[in-house]
Amino acid sequence: MWNSRHFACSLLMASGTLGWGGRAGVSELAAQGINQNNAGGIRIDAEGIVRLAVENDSSGTLDRQRREAASKQRLPADMAQPASQRLVSLVRVEQQIENCLKESQSIPDEIFFLAGLQRIDHIFVFPEDRDLVIAGPADGFSADATGRMIGVESRRPVLRLDDLSVALRTIPVASQIGCSIDPVPERLAALQNFIRTGKPANAAAVEARFQKMDDLLGLQEVRIDGVPADSHFGLALVEADYRMKRVSIGLENLGIKGFKSHLATLGAAGNTMQRWWFVPYYEAIQRSQDGLAFQFDGQRVQLLSREELIDGQGNRFAAAKTRLSTQAFAAQFTEKYPELAAKSPVFAELQNLIDISLLAAIIHTEHLADRIDWKMSILLDGQRFKHPTFNVPKNVASSVNYKKSGKMIIGLVAGGVTIRPQDLLRHGERTPSDNPRLDSLRTETAAAKRLDAQSWWWDVNH
Repeated sequence: MWNSRHFACSLLMASGTLGWGGRAGVSELAAQGINQNNAGGIRIDAEGIVRLAVENDSSGTLDRQRREAASKQRLPADMAQPASQRLVSLVRVEQQIENCLKESQSIPDEIFFLAGLQRIDHIFVFPEDRDLVIAGPADGFSADATGRMIGVESRRPVLRLDDLSVALRTIPVASQIGCSIDPVPERLAALQNFIRTGKPANAAAVEARFQKMDDLLGLQEVRIDGVPADSHFGLALVEADYRMKRVSIGLENLGIKGFKSHLATLGAAGNTMQRWWFVPYYEAIQRSQDGLAFQFDGQRVQLLSREELIDGQGNRFAAAKTRLSTQAFAAQFTEKYPELAAKSPVFAELQNLIDISLLAAIIHTEHLADRIDWKMSILLDGQRFKHPTFNVPKNVASSVNYKKSGKMIIGLVAGGVTIRPQDLLRHGERTPSDNPRLDSLRTETAAAKRLDAQSWWWDVNH
């Protein structure tokens, strides 16, 4: 079992701008999202400012019926059915992409969205067949109200081919992957000076004061590191961070029993800014004795916290202590993360990106492509296979919220995401797993695989 309980990723708060950069290597469903300037639940206007695409994700019976009908219409009948263990050959997927490129055709939706896979639970390597297979639960899928591709039954986002290609190209070479939304220091200094001047005497003055704070803080600057700034991967990180920030300050209520925003629990105010960031979090990453099978266990995501102080010039630095309410919100978010992901697909999509990043790291560090003589000539070639492009994110509007507690007026600002490949690639001790089930799963997969030697995906029932 690998010592991988924490393998790195940090987060502040971000946002951006979308656009369209060509049809090559894109499915029709993916192209629809790009043409509408949507990346999941966010929409970015011509100035590059992030907005919500819709206020709430659709989950009603009528929407499910619509998505089910769309899934059956666009997908092969057997792929439109839910499966507890669906297998996808990455080698054969690449062969399918090459065929599409040769014929100047759009990539079919079922290939671009990897047969509806919703998570990576296993990696299986087959040297004798020169094949590498990923496995996890899957479902028929179609677009929800935001344009995100989600499972008909599960409502979980499906994995995307462009995210995979970006991770395979980026993980081995980038020093940092992620995003941040940072207040302009001069504006942050002006905000701090304003906070120190006077206190409002009535409700109308409170509202006016917080409007002034919003105006002073203004637009915050967005930065995306490592991955292309115009990629879905980068924008999905931005959205997860942006939506977490809205939840933290009480602007989004996901209706989860016992879950409270940080604003709802905060007592005393002070000259600090709360900073929360997501880190990958696995209970275990198991490796077979021969290094031909891997298993991912755990919820994938954890939220960490700290407080930052702001000096007179608006520069931020870590506070000596982090208040209990800040730590408690991070712990609550982590504990409730499976429920949060079920309610809001953006948080499930973050789990997918972390799985894909870990997959890319394992392929690189374990030399899996070399073991099957797979060149990844299409997936690694940014000229032949171009990822769908969006307008580059530039700014996000500041968001503030407040409550009145006696004479106490409280507002929050939050911030960013960072994945460090050097930590993804440094998993600690790689002690082989003593889990016999892992080897038997690979054997079952091989047996099912031989039933249809030409298929690029198949289901296994255990």
